[in-house]
Amino acid sequence: MLFSKLFDRFLPPDRRFNPEALAWVAVIFTSIVMLAVESSIAVGVHEAPVALAFIVTVIHAGSMPLSMLRPLFGAIVSVVACGVLPLLGPYLSGAPWPWMVPMMITQILIILIVGLRAHWGVALAALLASIAISAAAAVFGHIQYPESRSESSIVNIVIFSCIAGGFYVAAVIVQQWHLIRSQLLQEQENTAEEHSKRVVVEEKTRIARELHDIVAHSMSIINIQASSAPFRHPNIDADVEKEFEDISISARHALTEMRGLLGVLRNDDSGQQLAPQPKFSEVEGLVKKAQQAGVNVTMERSGGPLDRSLRDSTGLAGYRIVQEALSNAIRHATESQIHIKIDSGGTALWINVVNTGGKGPSEAAKNEVHRHQGLIGMRERAASVGGELRTGWTSSGGFEVEAVLPLAVADSPKGGSSKRDSGKRDSSERDLGEADSDPDSDIATNSESDSNGADLSADDSDINANDSDISADDTSDQSQGDERSNA
Repeated sequence: MLFSKLFDRFLPPDRRFNPEALAWVAVIFTSIVMLAVESSIAVGVHEAPVALAFIVTVIHAGSMPLSMLRPLFGAIVSVVACGVLPLLGPYLSGAPWPWMVPMMITQILIILIVGLRAHWGVALAALLASIAISAAAAVFGHIQYPESRSESSIVNIVIFSCIAGGFYVAAVIVQQWHLIRSQLLQEQENTAEEHSKRVVVEEKTRIARELHDIVAHSMSIINIQASSAPFRHPNIDADVEKEFEDISISARHALTEMRGLLGVLRNDDSGQQLAPQPKFSEVEGLVKKAQQAGVNVTMERSGGPLDRSLRDSTGLAGYRIVQEALSNAIRHATESQIHIKIDSGGTALWINVVNTGGKGPSEAAKNEVHRHQGLIGMRERAASVGGELRTGWTSSGGFEVEAVLPLAVADSPKGGSSKRDSGKRDSSERDLGEADSDPDSDIATNSESDSNGADLSADDSDINANDSDISADDTSDQSQGDERSNA
């Protein structure tokens, strides 16, 4: 790892050393060097036969790369070579025996590799087997050469045992540290993935709750209109009166079911979240507050008025998209110029938010672990009303958010029929079905902004749970109720 970081400093960013490949290069190079040194010492100093010494040292040095692939097999081969090599030549007084210095270094490196690549028990077995085989070779050599001194052999074995034991302990510590670090990184990745999924689900649930409030309002209007129709139109037929009564009963049942659904979707602390939902007409106030906070933001509007053509759900989605795009620009492009363009012409509401690169992300944005959740939330909101959202970098280094939300054509306040009311109810039930898709999640809060957008986050209030507070006074505005029932 240290060598990899050292070499990476001298390489371009698109070229980096693979630590595994670098380890293989180091092991193979070391084995070649130790083969040359060990065979030369065995032949030149210990007077071993050239052919036998070369074959045994090749086996011993070759155990180093073999231990990279098969640690257990490499350890066994190296232990056998350590037992054979000291017995190839005659005993020489004053020379290290049974562990020659090159052979000792090679075997210690093999134990280190086994300790890093395999279970600590395999490395411990290789260490103990090396000590045992060298002790057996020392006993056999003492029997074969009575003039040899056992004290020097014992000292030689003890020296090897201490050095190899130290390397073994170091290898085990490094291996366990790497294992713990890998497990920690894996847990962090799992936690980040779970958090990302939870944020997505929570945002879907928040959208479902907001749609519930809008649909509940429309269903309440339908209930009031159907219940009061026989009193407002006393000369209607009995069959028509019965149909109005059925509509009223169905609307009340739907409201009861939606209130039960709302109890599942609400958080435990959602009792404090009773502020009304913002409307799209409040976007100007959002921009003004951002300007008062020192944000360089401008707004341009074109097209006709949206009073009668914009559904409540579409207006809420548009407001949240503008709010999130503005908040993201403040966090990720400090001191940038933000331009918001809104076009309500035609059959769709077109929203475009573009910001320049600025001075880069704020400190809070740099330390964010889970990113792009705001973009996911905006896409979910656009999809919830049948629209679409596109995001991407601009050619000048800025960022652009473009949303297209379909508009609903306003119905005529007169000449309503039960067939049209039934179509509205079906539309409301479809919207409610979308809101019912994920009832097990909590609310997803908007991303926190930096100091420049502190005033902006205060506007991000949650949903109004008191849909049951709708009073009968709304009956006077029948045309408005017809329009809102499209939500």
